Amino acid sequence: MTSSLLSKFFLIVQFLKESVFFVPDLIFAWWHLTKKIFLTLYSYWNHKIFFDKIFFIFLFLQLLFSVLPWFSYQIRFFEITESISLGPKLNSVFILLALLNFFFLGFWKSSWTRIWFFAGQMISIVFVIWGYLDPKRYFYDFVKPEELGLGLPFYLFLGSLFGAFVFGYLTFKREDELLGRI
Repeated sequence: MTSSLLSKFFLIVQFLKESVFFVPDLIFAWWHLTKKIFLTLYSYWNHKIFFDKIFFIFLFLQLLFSVLPWFSYQIRFFEITESISLGPKLNSVFILLALLNFFFLGFWKSSWTRIWFFAGQMISIVFVIWGYLDPKRYFYDFVKPEELGLGLPFYLFLGSLFGAFVFGYLTFKREDELLGRI
């Protein structure tokens, strides 16, 4: 029994010793991988046309603002007032559409991605308009509409949705012009 515990102790010490010697190699490998990823993204960014860069930024902003809470309301517990922020009930739809648009159109160009983009943007626009007109059904269901305030991320999401739509159109038009010259 004691020899078993003693041998396990020595095995643990040996493992820790080898692990400590492995840390610098691991740090070097992660540094090299991170540097390679950022250099590849930088090279990719430099080869994009101007409208495509702006379009990429708007797609990223759309993804960012779809994740943030859009609404806030005040709730009072005895003498303490708290501000609560919440996202829409259909938040997963907005996040999924924004995420797929960001990856499909930011990193991959194909004929069907254009159709996907405009369909996804139209779905987002329709859900935002329906949610604005009937918030109890599409955005929230346990708060009175009078008690709720629209936050800045909601308006920024709408702006990024509109900006992505416009610059997506301009990017596709410019790409078609460049391909028409070839």
